[in-house]
Amino acid sequence: MAGPYRIRYRPRGGDLALAEAAGAPPAEEFQSYLDRLLRMIPTEVVALYLVGIGIIPPGQRAALLVWSLVCLAAVVALRTYGSRDEAAGRGPQWQTVMISAIAFVVWLYSLGGPFAAYNLHVPYVGSLLVLAWTFFVPLFYKGEPALPAGPPGPR
Repeated sequence: MAGPYRIRYRPRGGDLALAEAAGAPPAEEFQSYLDRLLRMIPTEVVALYLVGIGIIPPGQRAALLVWSLVCLAAVVALRTYGSRDEAAGRGPQWQTVMISAIAFVVWLYSLGGPFAAYNLHVPYVGSLLVLAWTFFVPLFYKGEPALPAGPPGPR
């Protein structure tokens, strides 16, 4: 049995012809979209979330929701801390923090997580969110400006 974090594209009947005509990506290509989404989220938080949900007993909706919120806070904290540069006097890169936080929520929705526990999960919507987010983010976010070169260090 595959883990809850595997998403598979399974066209039904006439959907296969429609998907092929529309140029829909095969399962391997969709997996690459999911991989791109995961790169926006700190790997420490992905591991933290997956281990945590393995510990939470089935049917514990509130615990799953709280754990998901703790992990979302971890994404924000890690990206806030990791995107600042005190030496250059630069604070956190808030766009990066927000993109990572939204990517985490999109990834969580694609898994089901607390959304499934509260009957708010629609699997195909999760797949479409993954595709849209990984497609559109590079169009509107080009990264933070590069830091100016500082004085050369000691030799």
